[in-house]
Amino acid sequence: MNRNNLIDALKEIKVLYKEGVVLRSGEVSDFYCDIKKAFGYPEILTMLADEIGKKIPKSATCIAASGYGGLPLASVVATRSNLKLALVRSSEKDHGKGGLIDGYVPAKDDVCVIVDDVLTSGSSIKETLATLTSKEVRVVSAVVVVKRKETELPIPYSFLFTIEDLTR
Repeated sequence: MNRNNLIDALKEIKVLYKEGVVLRSGEVSDFYCDIKKAFGYPEILTMLADEIGKKIPKSATCIAASGYGGLPLASVVATRSNLKLALVRSSEKDHGKGGLIDGYVPAKDDVCVIVDDVLTSGSSIKETLATLTSKEVRVVSAVVVVKRKETELPIPYSFLFTIEDLTR
């Protein structure tokens, strides 16, 4: 399936909601891009993961993600790319063995890429990056499905689609 077919599939399952919402950043928007809806469709999720996989540097040894939108997507990307997966928490776990990272805990010689669903303000990626770098993990880039608007991040990033691709 090509890029246009994937855009059509996302439109068909109506990942865009044209109602007012408050975003994670606290910003108010007149629409919401719900890429998580695509996670319920195995064919679409697999296609998204494979397209993201094409943007992962060959040097990568680990995929990292956090949050409800990033974790399921990153799990499929890591599996299909045969890379280790670091699950990054937004706050220290106060039960079990505790910690901020579940799954694979990256070492200093790992090369990590953060995967997320939608980039608006970049807060999720910045928080994930801060947690990883506090553990001296080398993060080289991030890849997202949809870029809602121009955003500066402290690492390079790429995306599959802009919001304009989904609203045309």
